[in-house]
Amino acid sequence: MARPRASPPPKAASPKPRPPGALPLPLPAALLDRPLDYLLAEHHRHRSYLAGLRYAATLAEIPRDQAARLHLFLAAELPLHWADEEQDLFPILRRYALPEDGLAEVLARLSQDHAMSEALVRTIDRGLSTVLRERPDPIPLERRLCGLMLTYAATEARHLAVENAVVLAIAGVRLRKAELHGLSAAMKARREAQHVADA
Repeated sequence: MARPRASPPPKAASPKPRPPGALPLPLPAALLDRPLDYLLAEHHRHRSYLAGLRYAATLAEIPRDQAARLHLFLAAELPLHWADEEQDLFPILRRYALPEDGLAEVLARLSQDHAMSEALVRTIDRGLSTVLRERPDPIPLERRLCGLMLTYAATEARHLAVENAVVLAIAGVRLRKAELHGLSAAMKARREAQHVADA
């Protein structure tokens, strides 16, 4: 007579993810005097926003104030950062990096990442703009939007890791005082132009 099979142990419930904490505000303008430090600090700030996206997507809901903060980040602050890199940092590095740095392929891939992320971020931002019209707080999120948020958070985390470990590390070695001053001036001018446009 066959012995009855033992029932498998019940699966433990997935632990509820830890809240990521308050989303950080923009960096102080004085840090623009040290543009590479500014970019590194901005990447650290971006990681907090990625954590916020992951947390909201995992719970399929988001507090209204966090949705508004994420909307501002995706719509205004992130494009500004991409412009810093695409219009200033990357072109300067293409001029001053040495062939043995192997940066040409890395920068080309990062620029492709930016182009692909731009479309994804626009879609996520449209979704957040739509849910911000809803009354509940926290606001429920649709499954598709949650999937897009998780996809972007994962790909952007890898992107930032490459920029920190490779691009900014080489920039710190190759860029001299004059190049850093020019980078700082361009980043300041971009923010001033945005401030005037928003006024």
